[in-house]
Amino acid sequence: MKKRKWLIFAALAIAAMMLFCGCAEIEEGESNWTPGHADPKVQTKPTATEDMLVAFGSYPNTVAPNAVTTLFKNIKIDDVTGLWVEELTETKDADGVTAVTVAKYDLQSGYYVEEVTKDGETVTTYYAKEGNKYYLVQEIQWIVLKDLGDSYLLISREILDAKPFLDTYSDITWSESTLRAWLNGIGEYARGEEKFSESWNFYDRAFKEDEMAAIKTVKNVTAANSNFDTTGGDETEDKVYLLASSELDGYFGSALSMQAATTPFAAKRGVAAEYKTRFGTWWLRSPGINTFFQGVDRNGDLAEGGYTATDATVGIRPVITVSKSAVKAIDNTLPTAGPIETPTPRPTAVKTEKPAD
Repeated sequence: MKKRKWLIFAALAIAAMMLFCGCAEIEEGESNWTPGHADPKVQTKPTATEDMLVAFGSYPNTVAPNAVTTLFKNIKIDDVTGLWVEELTETKDADGVTAVTVAKYDLQSGYYVEEVTKDGETVTTYYAKEGNKYYLVQEIQWIVLKDLGDSYLLISREILDAKPFLDTYSDITWSESTLRAWLNGIGEYARGEEKFSESWNFYDRAFKEDEMAAIKTVKNVTAANSNFDTTGGDETEDKVYLLASSELDGYFGSALSMQAATTPFAAKRGVAAEYKTRFGTWWLRSPGINTFFQGVDRNGDLAEGGYTATDATVGIRPVITVSKSAVKAIDNTLPTAGPIETPTPRPTAVKTEKPAD
């Protein structure tokens, strides 16, 4: 009898440990997957082909070279005025041609800027700092969900960032959410407001002024969830928004997976991504159960009950409608969804013969 009780206790302890380990990866935020912890349930499904992709806007994506950290190490930003100190260096190549490099901080975008002038031409590169790392700002690749004649309906190919639906817990809908404000650069996240200076916003960071002019305002109706008796909220007018669960079948169908890879920047910001595929979960604007909001999981399936509104590990795939004349072909030389963290391989132990006496 005592042996049976001990076995039951051991089984319960193991189950509790497994449950804890499974939840820790989701709740902790930044992905910490290792080769031994890839999720066997995540299977790759059909992805967008190149003819379905366009480039528009830019956003932090891949990890910058280590030299970039050195480049910006002396940049000082005044917390009150926002002013920065520029660093200027001169170098010469083997032919004696001088290159002038200016490193500075751009107050308007929150990006660090590298300007290299050589032979009268200046090349400008932008970086975002997150934690102790810098991320290269690259073109955003979008999937064309629908051809609207003079414009395209687009959704980002990758999960671009992490952001809770609500900054603090509250019983509200998409129309009042801080995620909508952050995506559109309105309310507390408008230029000059406190939240903008702390966290910026997607709209102002991703698009230049001429690109903003090409984005059309869309009226969105978010349906209530009859299964859980939760309201969809008021009609909204959005420049940038999220899909509703009712729109998924019409735009994706069975030919295109709803799975999305997480960029290294989005992983650093908090999206918990599967190690091998880099697939992560992403928000929808539709209500789930109680104060949850629906999303799409790593397998590309609808999470009908949703995720808690303050979950910081769910990613963002923005949706926009853009004039066709404003988009361009993607640059295939740019990496997309590169490794989140490249594991450092451990040296292999090699057996050596004991030297002779």
